[in-house]
Amino acid sequence: MNSLFKNRRQRHLLQLMKYWRLVFNDQFTIALFFMFGALAYTYAQWLKTLTPGAWWIRWLLIIWFVLVMQVGRMATLIKPADPVFLLPQADGIKKYLNQAFLYSTVLGELMSLGLLTIELPMAMIDVKMSAANILALFIAGFFAKLSWLVLAKARLSLQWSRHQKLLRAGQWLLPLLIGIMSWLLSPLWGSVVSLLIWLAVSIRLKKQDLDWRAAVDGEQHRMYDVYRFFNLFTDVPSVKGGIKRRAWAQGLIKWLTIPNHAWSYLYARGFIRDTETSGLVTRLTIVGMLIIFFVPLGWLRCILVLLFIYLIAMQLMTFVDHYQNNVFTHLYPIDQVTQLTDFQAFLKKVMGSLSLLLILAALGRSLDWLSMLSSLALAVLELYWLINIYFKKKIQK
Repeated sequence: MNSLFKNRRQRHLLQLMKYWRLVFNDQFTIALFFMFGALAYTYAQWLKTLTPGAWWIRWLLIIWFVLVMQVGRMATLIKPADPVFLLPQADGIKKYLNQAFLYSTVLGELMSLGLLTIELPMAMIDVKMSAANILALFIAGFFAKLSWLVLAKARLSLQWSRHQKLLRAGQWLLPLLIGIMSWLLSPLWGSVVSLLIWLAVSIRLKKQDLDWRAAVDGEQHRMYDVYRFFNLFTDVPSVKGGIKRRAWAQGLIKWLTIPNHAWSYLYARGFIRDTETSGLVTRLTIVGMLIIFFVPLGWLRCILVLLFIYLIAMQLMTFVDHYQNNVFTHLYPIDQVTQLTDFQAFLKKVMGSLSLLLILAALGRSLDWLSMLSSLALAVLELYWLINIYFKKKIQK
């Protein structure tokens, strides 16, 4: 069992690394650099506007504490066939789960404690954070996350299979209690309470027999969420997009379609109905608008507008091959030049509309018209380059 989990973990990490290399390409790394830089600058400027002693600051710290404890799930790496082949090895599966729990703890603690550091600058404004208090806060976060994972492991047991709602509630309420003790009283109190809670849940939930069905379903859902993230940037065979009826979008399809152009109709209808592509474009646009709107510097808003237009266009250009595996589209008496021309027209309408939303967000909170007009001029040039020059070169490759 020791070698089984070790081998699965190695294969799992190799598979993730394969996708990480595709996600963190040069373009996306540069985009992340600008986005995180803009967010960090906006956060720093916002902190300067805070009034020490405001009642809501500590409650915001508590909410953030609770949210970061939800990051990092229980990873068992259990396969659908395991209930058949591993069921006789009751003792061995306990060792396997202990290794899985240790693996989940290391990753979960790194993510949660890393995110917890984000609230320290805000805490400095309202709370006197000595070195001892900072250490106590991280101890509180460490045991809070450990208790969260103990509850997550219990949700995979037969003994607690009928108490899923109670365990799920505990994963929110216990971090809430620890956060309240840490920020309304003292981080020292929070660390003590978190330690006591961890001891209590560990003793109470010590006896556990694996519920195979829950374990398989939980791991499949976890991996599906991971693959959905990767699918935002590259094709993942494990993720299959669904089709949804959107009657309200019929008018939008007509607007995107060129009359009597088959490929134009296919691209318009496929984009609206495809949950993966349309969902990705919508999320990127909304996130981009929010980030751009709250950035205080006009020149930085212009850069972010161009950046998000580029990111959205890169994802949308892959839609040109959406019907590549459909054999019937190859029977159309339409040449490829017409297909690409229709896709360019589709791209112009979609990117033009989304770019307009990003440009409007460039007004910012101060209604900076100069920033918006500058973004408009630069966006027009970028769209012309992306659609008429870059896209053609990309297709030729």
